[in-house]
Amino acid sequence: MKHLRAAEWAVLIGSIGILATLWQPWFSYGLTLESFPTQSLNLTVTGWDGLGWLMVALLVISALLGVGLFLTFAANGRDALTLPFGATLGAVAVPTLIALMVVLFTRPGLGLNLPASDVGIEPAGWIGAISMVVLTAGSLVSIRNERTEGASRAYSPPSPRPAPTGVAAVSHETAER
Repeated sequence: MKHLRAAEWAVLIGSIGILATLWQPWFSYGLTLESFPTQSLNLTVTGWDGLGWLMVALLVISALLGVGLFLTFAANGRDALTLPFGATLGAVAVPTLIALMVVLFTRPGLGLNLPASDVGIEPAGWIGAISMVVLTAGSLVSIRNERTEGASRAYSPPSPRPAPTGVAAVSHETAER
């Protein structure tokens, strides 16, 4: 675990943050009933329910790939193990982050055709978005691996081949003629 870098820790923190916040309220809608006495109703929707199945699937896939990347690095996995997680996560995390930002800033109608301006984003929604930013940044830095130390990064060039003996003698004789 001592060879883990900040990028891998960021990936783990982002993954845990996404998975933890999906259970919390991401969106809210407040409604005031004009009755006697005046009452207000607040509708809150978790990430599982408010983001849509495709967005939730992309977030869960990104988080699971992030956990897999962290675990392979923690196990001191060679490039053959860490590269598929890192490359796939890098390819999935960027579009997922863009889609999540579009969903957050367009504020869905929560399946009730509510006006987008009336739907509020709860703190868990912002924490989930920040977690996705951390996960994406960590994954992109993680695949840009320039380490050369460690057993999995060691490189020793092959030993030089000996000069051929028969070819040099023949070439030398033909050059004298």
